[in-house]
Amino acid sequence: MVKATSRTFLTLLALPLAAQHIALAQQASLAPPQHVAPPLPEHAVTNRAFQGIPSMAVAPGGRLWANWYAGVTPGEDHNNYVVVSTSGNGGATWKEVLIIDPDGGGMARAFDPELWVSPDGRLFVFWAQMEKGRRDTQLGVWCMEARQADAQQPEWSRPRRITDGVMMCKPLTLATGEWVLPVSKWPAHDNSAQMIISNDRGESWALRGGCNVPMEARDADEHMFIERRDGSIWLLVRTKYGIGESVSTDRGKTWPELKPSAIHHPTARFFIRRLATGNLLLVKHGPLETRTSRSLLTAFISTDDGRTWSGGLMLDERLGVSYPDGQQTADGLIRVIYDFSRTGDRNILMATFREEDAAASAAISDAVRLRQLVSKASGGQEKWRAPPKPVNANATGVPMRKETSGTLTLAGAESPELTPGVKLFTDRDYVASELPEALKAAHFLRIAMNGTKSVTCKRAGTVWFLTPAPGRNSDSQTQALMDQGFEMVALPEVPLFNPASAANYCTLYQKDCSAGETILVDKWAVPVFHP
Repeated sequence: MVKATSRTFLTLLALPLAAQHIALAQQASLAPPQHVAPPLPEHAVTNRAFQGIPSMAVAPGGRLWANWYAGVTPGEDHNNYVVVSTSGNGGATWKEVLIIDPDGGGMARAFDPELWVSPDGRLFVFWAQMEKGRRDTQLGVWCMEARQADAQQPEWSRPRRITDGVMMCKPLTLATGEWVLPVSKWPAHDNSAQMIISNDRGESWALRGGCNVPMEARDADEHMFIERRDGSIWLLVRTKYGIGESVSTDRGKTWPELKPSAIHHPTARFFIRRLATGNLLLVKHGPLETRTSRSLLTAFISTDDGRTWSGGLMLDERLGVSYPDGQQTADGLIRVIYDFSRTGDRNILMATFREEDAAASAAISDAVRLRQLVSKASGGQEKWRAPPKPVNANATGVPMRKETSGTLTLAGAESPELTPGVKLFTDRDYVASELPEALKAAHFLRIAMNGTKSVTCKRAGTVWFLTPAPGRNSDSQTQALMDQGFEMVALPEVPLFNPASAANYCTLYQKDCSAGETILVDKWAVPVFHP
């Protein structure tokens, strides 16, 4: 814990106990991280139940750098810390040389890191730091820099907080020489996809403008900027419907209303960057015209500033790959880093190729190397530090009805039997853990966890949804279901997946639907029915 002055300590003691915890957490999230040094035993790869969300950069002399965040518990929580790793032999071997840990798994977390080599050759590592709970006044972007970017152990500057918000996509250098950060303001914030500018090579940063992502479409933003040849700036942003876009013609001061782009994509980070030839590289999930799950990670090329795309080199087709980031070096080599199965395999991987490979949709150069291992984690705690909340009996609910069972459909959705071990969502790796005995032999629709879905009742009768209660998870769809006529069933909660997390304990809701009736749900609920 960050040490407080005696006056601060006395002030804290005067507060109620709950307020003391909040004040200490805020202090921890606003203070420089306690551990900025080589890994300790608790940071070992064999003590990680979670790792993912990577970034990478290449130093002027060719040394590779990668970072991501990890934790001893299987999820995104207060145990998260940032890992910085490097390779001096083109990625054949890697060594973790730096850990950024706010308070050793206390009240604050470090997450969403990004690496960037500035035009003057400095290596920057950025990360977000906050107390658990996403209080906007504490959530901020931090950075350090190193001038000896080709040294295995460079000398790092002191950590400094440079702006409010979160930044997890590559900075950009404009033709004017200005440096740009794509910073998002969390949680609810107008003009959330912001453009933060430095005119003094990173000494200071200031807001130039921001694009408003409507709340009904917002999902972390994770936006990127492209400066087009005509001087306009093209913004692409992650949304619940895929990728939204806006174009600023006044250097980022104002942004027209966000609209859906022509690029189809799941709710996830993508990567776009201008190449040495002037063409654009886009790394996304699946074909250009199809929205897929977090799978089929593919590289495309545009020769007309992103108006059309061609090619399509498959980097990794597996379900569970996500969050590409990368860099092209002076020799034309492109390296893209990404994660795979953050709580299962826990892999950080790299793909190497050239522009002509992506344009040809095939390995026509001798540079193509896929699924190069950067890091593989294991171990970690099997349970969260805090035990799950007591299971609610839901005694005030209604009896479960099975006399007349309806069926549910959604175009393209599979409807497997709901059994322990079955994969639950198209865009996540989560598998069913425990289920109510009353749902034995039931089926479910395997749909995306993220985004708004319209499920149709095909055969009239009783149908169900599993979703966490509002007090357990902010993504609960309880109110949305009840607004559409669903009622809570008098069955105890069950840990639908990852039973060590209290946020995944679900309640069953039911409704007698007519044929053709539609049900709207967002993130997240599982549709269940008896065929």
